[in-house]
Amino acid sequence: MAGDIPTIPGELVPQHARQALQQLVGELTGTNRTTFPGSQPVSFTKSTSIPELLGSNYLVCEKSDGVRVLVLMLVAEGRPQTFFITRKNEYYLAPFCAFPTPDTDPQRPTKFHDRTLIDAELVIDIDKYGRAERKLLGFDALLINNWNCMSFILEKRLGYLRDHVFKPFERMCRHLTPEQLQRVPFSVEMKVFERSYGVSKVQYETIPRLLHKSDGLIFTSVLSPYTPGTCEKIIKWKPASENSIDFKIHVVDANALDVRLLVWQGGYNYTEFGRLAIRPNDFNRGALAGIRSAHELEGRIGETVYDPEYAPPAQWRFMRFRDDKPHGNHISIVHKIIESMGDNMELPELIESMAAVRTAWKEREAAASEAMVEAKVAAMP
Repeated sequence: MAGDIPTIPGELVPQHARQALQQLVGELTGTNRTTFPGSQPVSFTKSTSIPELLGSNYLVCEKSDGVRVLVLMLVAEGRPQTFFITRKNEYYLAPFCAFPTPDTDPQRPTKFHDRTLIDAELVIDIDKYGRAERKLLGFDALLINNWNCMSFILEKRLGYLRDHVFKPFERMCRHLTPEQLQRVPFSVEMKVFERSYGVSKVQYETIPRLLHKSDGLIFTSVLSPYTPGTCEKIIKWKPASENSIDFKIHVVDANALDVRLLVWQGGYNYTEFGRLAIRPNDFNRGALAGIRSAHELEGRIGETVYDPEYAPPAQWRFMRFRDDKPHGNHISIVHKIIESMGDNMELPELIESMAAVRTAWKEREAAASEAMVEAKVAAMP
């Protein structure tokens, strides 16, 4: 199973061009802001998330351990351009990468996506022979050829992403020569979604077939529109032992391994939250292997898990760097994650609860079908 974090394909766009692109994306999505427009999930809590899943229709998919990106497709002076937008709101122009529209010849495409914006994740797949492949996993669509589909239900958005973006790209790639295909910086694949009560299927059928690492589940509301920023209708579940928090690292004393964790208060403001649990031999193995001194941790964003037994009195153990993020988690998110850690469900209990979720879904389905029949009868002359 792969654990590598993929690099973003392409070159970083200069600041003046990036600002123009940020403004364009803000206009296209209707946010009229230049901030990162991607939606962000909330953490799963037993007391609130289970009632939500019982009361509404959700889809569930695996949570990939990769790099979150939005992909912006434009046509400038007749030439297609593909930009990757990171959570730092940086824009990378990817070479040898164009997404044709469905109505063009895949062998000689002449029409390409313009003002299309999709939500995805970059992962590294490792096959059984040890060969690595960068893959773009698609899981939502915001714009399709200047047409805003953010208000549509999730299944329609997924259908547009599959049929209008990924399938034409795959057809084009099948007609490329081996030399041309080698220059394409990634392959594409749709994430596999199941109805919310299909947690067991995702966990025991979908995830074991993956060639990349997965670290949880994502539940997404069927009826909710795509919502930039924190979205209460997207729920992230992780086992309690793997619930992580991103902090900014501050080294007080490298020799004594006195490393503090700073929590983001908004803007450029940080306050001390706790200590990073480090053992002297951590720099020779595991997640910190290759770091020569604690000095090298200064100022970086680190993903941590609560582990008070690892190197007390420090309570937070390092998992990996999150250089793809401009800040750690906001203090409000940190409080919610900590709350979810004490109000979580381990996998067996989560799967057990899905029987009731399935029953509730089927009851809504039957009621909707009955109402449709009654409406047709009432409309008969």
